[in-house]
Amino acid sequence: MGPILPYLLPFVSGILLAVGALWMKNPFFKLAERSVGLLNVLVAPIDEDEKFELVNKKVMETVGSLLIVLAMATMVVVGAIAVYTGFFQSLTFEPVKSALVLLAVGSLIPFVVPKKKKSAYGAMAQLFHRLVLDNYHLGRKLLNYQIKGVDPTSQVDGTYSRVLITGLARAGTTALTKELAQRGAFASLDYSNMPVLLAPKLWAKIYNPKRTEDKERAHGDGVKVGLASVEALEEYFFKVLKDDSYIKEDGLYEHELSAEENELCRRYQNSIAGPKVYLAKNNNAALRLQSLTEHNPDLAVFLLVRDPLQHAFSLMQQHKKFSAQQEDDPFIKEYMDWLGHHEFGHGQRPFVLGGVGNHKGDPKDLNYWLVRWLNYYSKVHLSENTFVLTYEDFLETPTSTLRAISAALGITINLADTKNFNKAPVSVEHVNQALLSEANALYEQLKSKCLKIS
Repeated sequence: MGPILPYLLPFVSGILLAVGALWMKNPFFKLAERSVGLLNVLVAPIDEDEKFELVNKKVMETVGSLLIVLAMATMVVVGAIAVYTGFFQSLTFEPVKSALVLLAVGSLIPFVVPKKKKSAYGAMAQLFHRLVLDNYHLGRKLLNYQIKGVDPTSQVDGTYSRVLITGLARAGTTALTKELAQRGAFASLDYSNMPVLLAPKLWAKIYNPKRTEDKERAHGDGVKVGLASVEALEEYFFKVLKDDSYIKEDGLYEHELSAEENELCRRYQNSIAGPKVYLAKNNNAALRLQSLTEHNPDLAVFLLVRDPLQHAFSLMQQHKKFSAQQEDDPFIKEYMDWLGHHEFGHGQRPFVLGGVGNHKGDPKDLNYWLVRWLNYYSKVHLSENTFVLTYEDFLETPTSTLRAISAALGITINLADTKNFNKAPVSVEHVNQALLSEANALYEQLKSKCLKIS
């Protein structure tokens, strides 16, 4: 055993250092979060007395985290040194020439041991998302950089300079947005802009990955996503703009945009679109749709509606799927909350439109989702620039649907190589017939207002 010890001890010391570093991960991350949180308060446009009190609190929290990290680091380093030197002294061994190499090799072992992957996002990626998305005052500073010198008026010739795809989740909004983004002169946020959503121009100078769509999204519905995928990412702008005031425990509340807020929104959208037509998918748009259409006559809204029974069933299934995923990976809920995705999962909240929407019920019950459907489509604001489309028409006749959209917008859309979506209706039971009859009647009314598909 004697000849092995001079080689074993530095190797074990390296392992101890690495284990100690992993042990320090959570306190170090907490220190990073509190440090950025302190900066967020320092740049906040709030009353000086209030800021002074908040800064003192944040400083105490940050110093406390720093002291914890320093104490743990001291323990780790002293422990590793004790193992490395103490045994040599007690056993009168001289350190071997390869000790530093063995120390380095040992320090790698805990990091290369295979671990069960709990999340699609690594620990550092999760930390970066929290630092950026949890600090709204810093976000506003980034937004000021993004929109500096950007005019709220549009650079686009034509009736419409911005297009909004909306509807209750699971109505085909993602699929339609993807088709438009790939076939016309549209510009939109995409996943490559995450998490610096309020300053995508700045972020693009630092991070410019290859844009692909090669993975099925978490919904398990066959829709491919990747860094090139446009998604419902603009909602974060409205969350920061309103400081989450419309997001309450019992639901997402309808609200208005002031003229000043709308001008800020236009500048943000124009900074993304440039000379192209701004395109966004936003299922939460119903919360502020009347304001948006009143302030923006150059906004075209495409509202998708789906057979209520099939729609309610799909929402229920997705709620169960995301609830299970969030149990396995809590970061999924955190991520969805950042983006204002409260359609399903443990963060599910109903829309409160026209003061109605705070219904009690069991999200595992199909009828709960039929009530959601009725509340949304009976209250959603329809303006003269709102074009109703059915999910079924889009799936069965995508070319005709895109042609109708092209005509409505006065924008050229490439219609080559469109493919029908294979989505057969499923058999659904245990539904309240009176509720279903009411929903079907409303569905027929909405279909009568649909954009003409030829």
